[in-house]
Amino acid sequence: MKKTGINYILESMHGAKLISDAGSKDITSVAIDSRQVAEGSLFFAVIGDRNDGHDFLPDVRESGCLAAVVSNPDWANRITKAGDMTVILVDNTRDALMQLAKRYVADWTELIKVAVTGSVGKTSTKDFLGAVLGAKYKTGKTPGNLNSDYGVPLTVFGFDEEIEAAVIEMGAGESVNIGELSDIVRPNIGVVTNVGTAHLEVFGTRNELAAEKLDIAKYFTDEETIIVNSDCDLLTRENVSKIVPSGVSVITIGSIIDDNFKIYNIKDLGIDGVSCSLDVQVDDENYDGTFELKIPVVGSHNLGNAALAIAAGTRLGIKPKEAIEALADTKFSSGRLEIDRRENLTVVNDAYNASPESMKSGIEMLMASRADRHVAILGDMFELGDESEALHASVGTFAVQAGLELLIAIGKNSEAIAKAAEAANHSIGLEHGTGTKVLYYQNKESAIKEINDILRDKDLILVKASRGMKLEDVISAIK
Repeated sequence: MKKTGINYILESMHGAKLISDAGSKDITSVAIDSRQVAEGSLFFAVIGDRNDGHDFLPDVRESGCLAAVVSNPDWANRITKAGDMTVILVDNTRDALMQLAKRYVADWTELIKVAVTGSVGKTSTKDFLGAVLGAKYKTGKTPGNLNSDYGVPLTVFGFDEEIEAAVIEMGAGESVNIGELSDIVRPNIGVVTNVGTAHLEVFGTRNELAAEKLDIAKYFTDEETIIVNSDCDLLTRENVSKIVPSGVSVITIGSIIDDNFKIYNIKDLGIDGVSCSLDVQVDDENYDGTFELKIPVVGSHNLGNAALAIAAGTRLGIKPKEAIEALADTKFSSGRLEIDRRENLTVVNDAYNASPESMKSGIEMLMASRADRHVAILGDMFELGDESEALHASVGTFAVQAGLELLIAIGKNSEAIAKAAEAANHSIGLEHGTGTKVLYYQNKESAIKEINDILRDKDLILVKASRGMKLEDVISAIK
């Protein structure tokens, strides 16, 4: 973070009042977690569903942090009495954090900003974008899953002041919308991976969710670019152009003949990677042509995500060949399709997040890989709204149709996966003991007790669920 003075901070937050000035030095970091503060930090006492940051102010002070933004007047007076902290009072610490981030980014005028969102694949695409932009620019990207109303501000404050380009992930939910995050960042390029079924309980329909995702371009003019995967039915060029501001440049990737980046001749080698032919048509002889795109990551869906990154690169002076070479060194965020090759078996760790679409893609990847037995350990998917049971069931049916040998479903919601798989076995006339073997556990603790008796040498195992399931605990238990 660039060094920032208290006056600058006061001017950036609406209605902010300086309650106590302890002669703070320049601010060099921002935190909302009392465990992450240090000398030079500015602590925002945010109020969450479980914790109130004001309750941790004494701990913050003891840690050497001497500046805080609060919204509780009583706490402001209590901390002021200590006499050694700068205290700023605002109406709402969440809003104040976002306001400060907006000013901070706006004043970083030379920074190239690429924002990415989508129901599935935004974190993988973020990692691809980081690799491509890194071919030409010193690049920073969102760490972990800091993509919310708190995460985006913390991301921008956490960037090294020497970077030239930033890749910022944006996620929508109950507490924030994409338009708010786009207002903070004001990206030069917006990337939308797809519109699936995640967060339908918040946004209602896929059409409403599409409009929400495309709000990444809410503040765009004819100088900015939106890049989308047109293989998603709601992200066709025609539909996107109706939603984003008039004059915004729309670049599409996909399998349609008039896509700017057309993907075909797809080869899925499972855990050994994927490849395809990529036709580039952006009306510039320096970039147009046909290229072989090969990436050492699992899942053919990642070819689309990689093409989104290549498309962004062309808008920033990076030729497709250079981008493809850079993608060979992509480093995925933890928990994203990590291949754990052990002496006796192989585990594909994709326990970070899940949706019906990404689970099915994961099963396709699994079945494209060579193995003595293909095993999927699947857990609950969250935030699917009224269609949750049907969407879980669709995964179970898909698993059987794909030819999966062993399905282990874990969690309350995942009972629908197991039941649908059993029904699919029966519906296609498979006798008992043939088809997909299905096991169900109400919780991961029960599964962990039996997991090593179930698995065999040379198994290839996919582990996937929403983050809250923490199925990495199951992975740790596999011997």
